[in-house]
Amino acid sequence: MKKIPFLFLILVFISSCNFNAKINLPKKETAELKPFPKVERTTFENIFIVDENKCEKWNLPITRFKIEYPNNVKVDTAKIGVENYDYISFQVIENGVVIEELSIGYSDARKMFEKEIGQKTAEKTMMSLKQSLPDSKELFSGMAEFYGQENYLLNAEVKIENKTPQNFIGTYQMFKTHYYPNSTDLNPINISWTANGSSDIKKKADFGKNGLTSEIWKTFKFVEE
Repeated sequence: MKKIPFLFLILVFISSCNFNAKINLPKKETAELKPFPKVERTTFENIFIVDENKCEKWNLPITRFKIEYPNNVKVDTAKIGVENYDYISFQVIENGVVIEELSIGYSDARKMFEKEIGQKTAEKTMMSLKQSLPDSKELFSGMAEFYGQENYLLNAEVKIENKTPQNFIGTYQMFKTHYYPNSTDLNPINISWTANGSSDIKKKADFGKNGLTSEIWKTFKFVEE
């Protein structure tokens, strides 16, 4: 994407997929996927669909999913001809301030290496955060359950005293994890989530449950039929 939100600008180059070379993952073969089934929206006004053809055009790892969203959020999606870090991201903005942000990013991580990759990612993430925002705190780092999967989660707190050009200010909770499809033919996604004190997301347990971005997340589904 052309515009990278402030909090993730310092994280984007330490995506979990960056550690794959260090643990010598075998190259994933491109699978011949079945025809993409018809997918319809059921919750919000808009639906965003990712398939293998779009992934190739965006130069992103191949996966398939759908996610829905309302009209009252700011949306940024992957584009052809630029370096993309996310398939799609959503921002909830109130009074000119980013209250919540949910980014669905790429990953080619393997489930069998989730703990090792997650731990290294969390360590580098916190190191980068503390260099840019010294008051940053790690609230949780480790394997934990999220929407039926046990993956490596990072929950941190950052404080931004002066409003950034990207409209971030205040104390923010941050949340990062992977989410995997059942099929090994598709790549997982990398979830990056942010919410400040004005949001209904106050702690780790609130991500995916409270706030508008959580309602958006509830519509996410890998398309594996």
